[in-house]
This record gives sequence, structure tokens and C-alpha cells, in this order.
Amino acid sequence: MYNKRFDRMTVQVALLCCGFVFAVAGCIPQQQSIRETPPVIVQKEAVVVESFTPDLKPGGYSKEIARLKTVIKSHHERSERVKAHLHLASLYASYKNPNMHYNKALEELNRYISLNPKAAKEYDVQNRLHLLREIEQLSEKNVKLEQAIEELKLLDQQIEQKRERYR
Repeated sequence: MYNKRFDRMTVQVALLCCGFVFAVAGCIPQQQSIRETPPVIVQKEAVVVESFTPDLKPGGYSKEIARLKTVIKSHHERSERVKAHLHLASLYASYKNPNMHYNKALEELNRYISLNPKAAKEYDVQNRLHLLREIEQLSEKNVKLEQAIEELKLLDQQIEQKRERYR
């Protein structure tokens, strides 16, 4: 009886020590917090085109969009102008942007692809392009449905007025 208890205790202590060693060595996966990575900044003659800006404040979107439009018009390096189109597409479609504009995002993404044909083969670009086109089609259908609803409301009012006349 003493040996069985001693053996169990030895096994438990050994397992506990192994678990501790694995945890300390990093063999047991630990949950990591999800952090937004800071934007990558490429600086060319005091004009900065950031690849992604996740933490713009609501008022910052319009300022950043205006700044990127200036980069597109006046920057001497073609690569910076091309990056600015992609960044503009991201800003226009950002869920944090209080003035989202999917059509403008699609236009900027198409300009980016036309200026950088290799990008058309990238998965991320194709995915964004497909989603923005899908949103555009659904928006058009939504407008048509809203118009049909308004027409049906008017028709319903006209029918109701005719019913009241015959009563």
C-alpha cells in the first residue's frame, strides 16, 4: 500500500514537473493578444504614404484622403502615387470611416490595378475587387428596390383614396 501511494505521488510530481518545463520552454501554446500592427511608413521627400492606418480618428479620414489625393497629383515618384491609390481604396472602404464610399474605393482600386498590373494577380487585391463589385451591384439593386417600394406606397395611397370615395 505504501509503495502504490509513493508510486502515484512520484508519477504526479513527475507529470507536474514536465508540465512546468514545457510551459516555461514555450512548448505549450499560449494565447497571444491580438494587436494592430503599427503602419509601415515609407518616406520620400517629406511625403509619407502609409500602407495601412488602422487607428485614424473619424475626422482624420477626410484629412488623410485629401493628403493622399495631393500625393497622387504632385508626387514625383510613380511608385508612391500607385501606393496612394491602394491606400485611398482602403480608406474609402474602411469600416471605421464615418463617410464610407464603396464606389470611390472601387474606382481607386481599379486605378491601382491599371497602374500596377502585377497587383491584379494578388489574392488580396482580387478579393477586395470582388467584394467591392459585389457591394456595388447590391447597392444598385437596393436603390431599385427602394424606388419600387416608394411606387408601391403611392399606388397603395391611390387605391385607399379610391376606396374612400366609393364608401
